[in-house]
Amino acid sequence: MIMRTTLNLSEKIIKEAEAIYNTNSKSEMVENALIDAIRFRKLKQFMKLKGEIEFDEKSIDKLRSAEIEETKNNS
Repeated sequence: MIMRTTLNLSEKIIKEAEAIYNTNSKSEMVENALIDAIRFRKLKQFMKLKGEIEFDEKSIDKLRSAEIEETKNNS
């Protein structure tokens, strides 16, 4: 779904974003910038969980080994 909207943005921000994204349209540029902003915020939220979730490293190592072995057997 496409949503038409009007934005009041500074020329400086527009020029900088145009240089970074090198897109064909301002709409595409704004959409790419929003995607990056959302991804960045989600990553920051995820990083806040560091140290709050406990992992069983031995189980993780076993799973990794099993996945590697399975990949080798399927090749």
